[in-house]
Amino acid sequence: MSLLRPLVLLVVCLASHGFTPAMAETGAVFATDSNAPISVEANKMTVFKNGARAELLGRAALNQGPLSLTADEVTLFYTALSPRQLTRITAEKNVHIVSQNGREVFGDKAVYRVNAEKMTVSGNVRVIDTTNNGEDKSETNTLSGGRLVINMRDGTSQVEGDESAGGGRARIELTPNGAR
Repeated sequence: MSLLRPLVLLVVCLASHGFTPAMAETGAVFATDSNAPISVEANKMTVFKNGARAELLGRAALNQGPLSLTADEVTLFYTALSPRQLTRITAEKNVHIVSQNGREVFGDKAVYRVNAEKMTVSGNVRVIDTTNNGEDKSETNTLSGGRLVINMRDGTSQVEGDESAGGGRARIELTPNGAR
């Protein structure tokens, strides 16, 4: 019974700072629309001879409904047979994902598996909630870890610790309402 009280206090504290119990359990919720078309742009686009792969270099930007992704390098993978269908997107270097509901993700690499409708972000992952502070990202609620998996069907996510960092754990930092 003595463990129940601190757990209830933790849930109340998280909720009062903008993180719901579901977010504490699963990371964060993102605005997504897996049925929306994906628009793509970059400084340079290369489609390879067999047509099953395309590279986007330099300020690559992808948008799908309420979710956008930018990175220095993005590779699109397609099925080998016609009609070609997008199967996977890999983004590397300075990955930044923005959801229209105020969630932002930063990481080293992101992989979107189209059929599974899951995006995995890895390497120095930070998820920030900007819903209550406008442009000042210094006063945000932050989740961090080694890996983030976003379910593109329902927007739920899960943050995991960084195993390569000596058993690093997923972490949450809350900014009290009065400090904003």
